[in-house]
Amino acid sequence: MNLHWLLSYPPFSLILLGSLLLALVACVLLLLRLRRARTALEENRSANEMNLLQLRRSTHADPLTGLHTRQQLMDTGKQELTRCRRYQQALSVVCLDIDHFNQVNRNFGDRVGDSVLSGLAAMFKGLIRESDTLCRWGGGSFMLLLPHTSLNQALELGEKLRQQTSHSGLLVDTEITISLGCATLTADDSIEGLTRRAENALHKAKAEGRNCTLGLDPACGQKQVQQAS
Repeated sequence: MNLHWLLSYPPFSLILLGSLLLALVACVLLLLRLRRARTALEENRSANEMNLLQLRRSTHADPLTGLHTRQQLMDTGKQELTRCRRYQQALSVVCLDIDHFNQVNRNFGDRVGDSVLSGLAAMFKGLIRESDTLCRWGGGSFMLLLPHTSLNQALELGEKLRQQTSHSGLLVDTEITISLGCATLTADDSIEGLTRRAENALHKAKAEGRNCTLGLDPACGQKQVQQAS
């Protein structure tokens, strides 16, 4: 390369030109560094948003069944309770539990037990209204929040769920059964008290021999039982 033309410039001009070139290179390097930093920042932000989304999902959805969590049902229940009281409408809950679920896990393994849980959850979701709230209550238990539903209507739905479960065929040559307890809103109820009474009704259903739907009439304290057919 012929560099004689450079020699024709005064030394000061050459120094200035060199400084400009160095400054230009420094600017290019700085721009590249800023671009890499911005890319890394965007990737971190995307990762943080994904983590936040997963956290929100884990707060509001059971990871196995995809149903609402207990906390979300309780939050929704408080809102529904306030609304039903204001407009003097019925509100009921149903607590249901898979009979002898520990034996299912013990005899067939946890993976089969998980498959039973997710299969029942999908079946229950297909049998309830959009306005109803279904959650995984814990272990082999579920809880249903039923706006505009009397105790008798809750018992009827419970029987439908019980019968469908018995004929689900989720386990080969083994019948799956559930026990259900129903409770309905009273004048001085809280959502905690309402779900607790449904749990108590469930325990009584278990004591009746399982595979039945039981509700306690809040007016007289008498139990109503729908036995297996």
